[in-house]
Amino acid sequence: MQEILDKQDLEKLENFIGYGREDAKIIFFDLEEAGGGLENLKTRISIKEYKFLDCKRFHLDHFEHKKPYKLHSDNPDYKVNFQSVWKFMSYMMLRLDNVPNKQIFENNSIVLRNYQNNRLGTKNKDGETLLTEIFPIPCSNLKCWGTKDSDYTKIIPSYKSKTEYQTQVLDKRIEIFRNLLDSKKFSANAIICYGKTHWKEFKRFFKELDVEFEEKELSKNYQVGNLLNGKKVFLIPFLGNGQVSYKFLDELVNEIRESYAT
Repeated sequence: MQEILDKQDLEKLENFIGYGREDAKIIFFDLEEAGGGLENLKTRISIKEYKFLDCKRFHLDHFEHKKPYKLHSDNPDYKVNFQSVWKFMSYMMLRLDNVPNKQIFENNSIVLRNYQNNRLGTKNKDGETLLTEIFPIPCSNLKCWGTKDSDYTKIIPSYKSKTEYQTQVLDKRIEIFRNLLDSKKFSANAIICYGKTHWKEFKRFFKELDVEFEEKELSKNYQVGNLLNGKKVFLIPFLGNGQVSYKFLDELVNEIRESYAT
């Protein structure tokens, strides 16, 4: 018999904010949480404090041991493998901290690997990022409502399709992030939304938060808008799959630095 998530379970999943700190310096914004499946959802529901997770601890304690490669490790001598999106995020954060390129990539990129492993999306004292999404329930891909082994129309009968889920959850997500932006702990210098194919969705989301975007040009085109507190929201290409270069990320880092003073 197919297991069904109850209303309380669903509310918990939909209130998930992201990996990292509420007082993050930089917020990385994606469209949808990846992964999913019934066992994945049950693991998430079992976590008592679920709104903000520590990326390293969540994956290492619950899922990383099941993989043939490690993106995180508690062994300080282990050189973790890169996850492509996390690699570019880590690079940007190191450059914002004024770490030179040469230092980032020397010795088999150990500085970059260590940032991904120990600081990106973490809640510890060295954490300075929040990794989040518009749509919080993880799926195997953007078109699928579930995974190949878990049909969410059966597990989550409240929504008959992915379109229905996205339409109904959008207002709740906008309100969650409005509350985050209004909180005393919010201190992000910039929000970075990545994935050019998702710009339409990002614009619709941030329009409800009174953000209007304008086109800018570096070595790649991007768009930027202002939150009511003056902090900037950037729309950039996807972090991976050859969509960005380190040159472009360095240029973007300079733009973010300039926005600190505005």
